[in-house]
Amino acid sequence: MQPSYVLQKIHAGETVITAKSCYTDPELVEMIASSGFDAVWICLEHKRVDASMVYALIQACRLGGADALIRVKPSNYTDVLHLIEAGARGIMLPRVKHPDEVHEVVRAMNFPPLGARGYDGIHAEADFGRIPPAEYLVKANDENFLVVQIEEPEVVPYIDEIAATPGVDVLFVGPADLTLGLGKFGMTDDPEVRAILQSVADACARHGKVAAIPCAPEQVKGYHDMGFRFFNVISDFRCVSNGMKAARAAVEI
Repeated sequence: MQPSYVLQKIHAGETVITAKSCYTDPELVEMIASSGFDAVWICLEHKRVDASMVYALIQACRLGGADALIRVKPSNYTDVLHLIEAGARGIMLPRVKHPDEVHEVVRAMNFPPLGARGYDGIHAEADFGRIPPAEYLVKANDENFLVVQIEEPEVVPYIDEIAATPGVDVLFVGPADLTLGLGKFGMTDDPEVRAILQSVADACARHGKVAAIPCAPEQVKGYHDMGFRFFNVISDFRCVSNGMKAARAAVEI
């Protein structure tokens, strides 16, 4: 089993840098993964993707040398299980409002004693049955990670409780939805918003977890100074959109 690139960075006390893929092209995902990012964030929340394509995107991450981090709001146990058995290293849980939602995903992702996951050791995560079962049970729990998004105003009172939850590795602020829910869309410098961001970083520091946020590369230092250690800094959409605009503008006559 390939160790998680993200968890290797976290355990070493290093900063995690990821990129988001908005398009369902395995070759593009492989290119992103092979560009030096620790994980590729693939979203199943805002885009419906065929299961076979999701599997191909996860394969592309493995081939490119990065973790597949899949954002999904599971409706049942198998929504999580299929992804991690296919080789996704991280699950990102969006729109959390209460810790009970987190506990359910922890149970789905992990074998006992941490969770209640069922065993089937023939898939990509288990090197297609080549890992001895006892070793697989331990490695799967050790190498998969859970990212909980803090983006609903209702979850703010539970930030510390979620950070303290075994099986949670990262608290990932969603600035757009958080500020939208607060009636302050895009106002990330608002004192109330800044206080919430700081509370996430502080809770993670207290409980040995990692605070994460998506931001532009030039914003990383400021958030790092607040205590954030996990950053999504670019997407394929931004690369294509900005590149097209720049190229077209460069040839204006």
